[in-house]
Amino acid sequence: MKNRGKRSGVRRKAIGVGDSSSSFNGKGMKKSKVQKWRKGDSCVSNPNIKTHRQTARHHSRGFTNSLNSVLSQKLLAQHNAGFGDSSIELDDDIQSCGSKSVVSSIASNCTNATFNKILGRIVTSQSSLNTQILAIVGAVTDTIHSSDGEQTDAACCATLLSLLKSTSEPLNSDQKTAALHLMSLLLRRVPKSILQVKSKEILNALNNNTAEECEQQSLMKSLIGCWTLCLRAQTQSSWDSVLIRDTYAKILAAAVCIKPKIRKAAQHAIGAILRGSAFMVTDHAPPFHPAANDTSAFCKNCLESMKAAGNKKGISHVLVLLQDVLSTFSTSGIKSTCDQVLSVLGSTDMVLKKGAFITMENLFSMSPKPENLTADLNCKIINVLFTLEPASDPDVLTYWLRAMEKAYCNLSRIHKKPANVDALMDKMVTLMEKNPDDKVFNSFMVVGSLYPSSLKKILPRLDALYLSKGYSKKGEIEKAMGMAVHKLGPREVLNILPLKISGDSDLDGDFPRSWLIPVFRDHVQETELGFFVEYFLPLANKINETCKSLAQKNSKSRSMAYSALLQQIWALLPSFCNRPTDLVTSFPSIAKIIGKTIESKSDIAVEVLNALRKLIVQNLENEAEKSVLCRYAKNFIPIFCQICSAKNEKNLKDGDDGFRLSVLETLKFYLKISPEQLILTTFEKCLKKLNEEEERLMRLEKEEEIRKQNSKPKELEKIKEEKDCLESWCCLMDLCIVIVPHVPVVGLEPVKENLSRNLQSSNSSVQKKSYRLLEVCPGEFIIEHLALLTTFRSDSSMPVKVANPSSQAPRLRCLSNIIQMLDTPQVEFIGLLVPEVILCTKSTSEKARNAAFDLLVKMGQKYISWAPNKAPQEMVQRYFELFLTGLKVNDPHVVSCTVLALARVLFHFKGETTDEVIGSVCDIACLLLGHHSREIVQSALSLVHVLMSGYGDIMTGKYLPNLISGLSLLKNVSSYRKKIKDILRKLLKKCGFDIVSGMLPDVYVKVIRNIVKSEKKKKKTTGKDETAPRKHTSDESFLEEMDDDDGESDDEETFSKFNPKVWIKEDDDVLDFMDASASQKITTTKPKIRNNRENKDGFKVAKDGRLIIGDEDDVDHKKVDSSKASKKRKADEVEEAMDVDDTDAKSTFSYQAGGRGIHRPINKKSKADENKNKSKKTKEDGKYNYSYIKLNPSKKKNKHETTKKLKHLFKKRTN
Repeated sequence: MKNRGKRSGVRRKAIGVGDSSSSFNGKGMKKSKVQKWRKGDSCVSNPNIKTHRQTARHHSRGFTNSLNSVLSQKLLAQHNAGFGDSSIELDDDIQSCGSKSVVSSIASNCTNATFNKILGRIVTSQSSLNTQILAIVGAVTDTIHSSDGEQTDAACCATLLSLLKSTSEPLNSDQKTAALHLMSLLLRRVPKSILQVKSKEILNALNNNTAEECEQQSLMKSLIGCWTLCLRAQTQSSWDSVLIRDTYAKILAAAVCIKPKIRKAAQHAIGAILRGSAFMVTDHAPPFHPAANDTSAFCKNCLESMKAAGNKKGISHVLVLLQDVLSTFSTSGIKSTCDQVLSVLGSTDMVLKKGAFITMENLFSMSPKPENLTADLNCKIINVLFTLEPASDPDVLTYWLRAMEKAYCNLSRIHKKPANVDALMDKMVTLMEKNPDDKVFNSFMVVGSLYPSSLKKILPRLDALYLSKGYSKKGEIEKAMGMAVHKLGPREVLNILPLKISGDSDLDGDFPRSWLIPVFRDHVQETELGFFVEYFLPLANKINETCKSLAQKNSKSRSMAYSALLQQIWALLPSFCNRPTDLVTSFPSIAKIIGKTIESKSDIAVEVLNALRKLIVQNLENEAEKSVLCRYAKNFIPIFCQICSAKNEKNLKDGDDGFRLSVLETLKFYLKISPEQLILTTFEKCLKKLNEEEERLMRLEKEEEIRKQNSKPKELEKIKEEKDCLESWCCLMDLCIVIVPHVPVVGLEPVKENLSRNLQSSNSSVQKKSYRLLEVCPGEFIIEHLALLTTFRSDSSMPVKVANPSSQAPRLRCLSNIIQMLDTPQVEFIGLLVPEVILCTKSTSEKARNAAFDLLVKMGQKYISWAPNKAPQEMVQRYFELFLTGLKVNDPHVVSCTVLALARVLFHFKGETTDEVIGSVCDIACLLLGHHSREIVQSALSLVHVLMSGYGDIMTGKYLPNLISGLSLLKNVSSYRKKIKDILRKLLKKCGFDIVSGMLPDVYVKVIRNIVKSEKKKKKTTGKDETAPRKHTSDESFLEEMDDDDGESDDEETFSKFNPKVWIKEDDDVLDFMDASASQKITTTKPKIRNNRENKDGFKVAKDGRLIIGDEDDVDHKKVDSSKASKKRKADEVEEAMDVDDTDAKSTFSYQAGGRGIHRPINKKSKADENKNKSKKTKEDGKYNYSYIKLNPSKKKNKHETTKKLKHLFKKRTN
């Protein structure tokens, strides 16, 4: 605040305000003496004081004389011309810098890229250093220009060196700082060869002129930068020079300076020199820098002297330096320096201990060269760190642990195992038991993964730690155990930690180590499949037998526990099949068991199928493993086919479609590696069964027709038989759909007759499956039998020949595949398909709609590619003409579909559409907006929306009147609010509020204002312009827009997905999720809560569980009369009804006070009675049900009163 007052005083003097008398405003407050700037004159009015301008002129003159030039006086004159008669008011330590005119005049003569960048920054900065920089840049530029030289970096650097070497008139500190700053920027661009040749001259100039100015931080930072750039460019042999060594010694001395900016710059420079010198970044770099030994000796001496003097701050500065450069030292340097750093750990200062541990951590984490940090030295440091474990402070212990972790990581990089890694792992587990910190777990994971053999002794302790009660980091223990399973393998882990599960219900307990099974499932990979066969398969068989025996004994809970355990064991098989190492030798021993398990159709069969698929996918390119799997194809494929075709067998339960789909998926993978002859044989058998079921289905259909003709009732057995026959046929058809892609084209001839019959079937399921089969057939087969797609049974409700709704999607996908394979022009074929595809754009199936839109685009692309000699715009126009026929139909549904198809094609072919086509489409859309059919109007609005999105500039230009007239024809605007808002939002973005609101009818004005208001609110809250139209970057955005035809209200913009809540109904017992009836207790409706607690105290209980306590007398009275109330209630009601006279009938219906709340009885009392009761409040006859007393008052003086009140209350209660 003092500085502000001082500056305000300067401003008053500058303005010329005198000591005028005080005046008062209308409110009686004293006005301030400070006058404000006149409006518009704040930057130019300063008529009296020019102190800062005189200072600037004085400094400029002093520097100009040293250069024997009048350049700065000229610059100051230009500076005054740029600012006029005004001067800039700044702080005392800031002076005015060059104006834009001055900078521009210098920049016009300067051609050096480095100087031009500096001049660009000076305009926006106003420091005294910039004034000197500006003068030096102008002088250097003028000097080089006068000698007709080029303003290269080397030439500018030479000019600055001549200035620094000048002894006639030495530079002051500001001038030196500016010159050195420019020098540090130029040296980065000077070639290294010049720096190597001129190193002696450069270093002498830098050292001679700056010996007395080392206390200024800005100057020293620039000087250290110049030293660094010069030393980094030197060769290895040049470091024998005394001058270079002395210069480096000065940087070392600055690295422990008390001034932070100088110290940080020097520390960074030392690291850059030792690690980034020119000869250190080559392929044949030496192990360490020649100056590394000097640096290590300097740090060692500093640590010794500072420890003797007790300079803790200096020790911390040296440790910070070593954190960056210790890894660059030689072997002897690392050893001697580490001795001093480790001796710091004997200090009691926790900050120094942390710094020392961080130094050691960085030494190992920076990956020093093995020549410098040998494996023996690394092991010795680890041994010393073990003896320096800080057991007292947990924070320092974490830093010690991180240093040990990095030490072991570096040692593993050298490929040598230390002798005491087991002790470290044991220590980590001890820390995990005492202090379960995430950093400890991370270190354990790192070291354990590097040295897996050290985990063997630790696993029992991890198991005991997991089983201990109340341990909070069980998830971390699971990760650690998973790492051990991955590194050691399941065989080694189970040898150390057996599961203790025998499969005998009399011997097994509660399976304490069953928690290891999920860990195995998540982390087992690249291990022996034979171990699963040896260990887990016998255990699974024994558990299966135990489950059956327990089920016979009606031991339900124990049987379910073993059943869950069996499921977990079989879930391990996919993990063991994840790139197994012994597949060739182990798979034959387990193949038969896999087949029997799949045939059993049990729950574990799904895991077996998953394992089988994983084996096939991972070994498609491994010939040895692939041949072993292919050998058993003749065994597995018949099993798969039998399961997939056995829809109505009794052993296949209802609801097992998931298992059947898993079998089909596995069959699809197995066919990739199966022999061709086996595939053909299997397909022929499936096709034979399919024809048999088809004949049976046709026979049943004929019997149904005869029954209808005779008007006989339909028998229940016939209905069931027909249903079973259809389901069996669909199962066989699914099997054929999986096999057909792997059958050669020659073997597909029998499919033609089957498809020709089924595509004309009246059954929608048969037709759909037939199209699915045709979809997976090879393209050559479909093109050869193209007539199959033109002869089909259509939906009779459509005016155009269209497939049944359930068959539309697969049929359209077939057509899409055919269109892509057509090379020769088939214009007539496309003309036949367009009406059908247009009608499918509003199908009830989403897949059919998407397929229809996709097919429209592909047909247009083919239409263009078939005429390469013609312009794409012409072909697009012809393609549009195919759609116009649908607009002439008298059916609103056909017209609506046609408009949507036009919108889709128009959206895709933006670049190939002419203005003539856009105009005709716009006229069609505007004309249809006035149609009486809601369906047509919705499609027309979608078309207008597409026109505004893709052709916004054209639509808001010459077609804007047509669009406005079309919107004016719209009736019942409120029915299409959402689409209209989207269109108006785009219009407002393009044209503005005034134009749009002036052209549209009054019915739209309110909507437009609402849009503007909401968009302003969104922009204010989010900071983004929400009025910008959303760009459609993909076809999916168009499909989303087309599907949004149903919701038209504002609230429908963001529908939330239905997310049903689930409740669990529990009675007195806790729900057992392993119970077979557990699913019956799960419901989506909130169950009613019944309060079954007995009210032993006689208190009422609220819904949330609170006790309602009344007066003591009332409670005692209720306890006595509670048993009699229920018995006498009915008798009392009857007596009261009998006692009522006819004459008092009116009085029985009059209101009487009673109850609680507003119905409580109110006895009006006088104020005297109220005062009387208030005065008697503290007597013994007045009893309180509760009292609020603050037991911990904020002030000490209230404690005596609180204690007195509490004693008085206890005394009353005891009496």
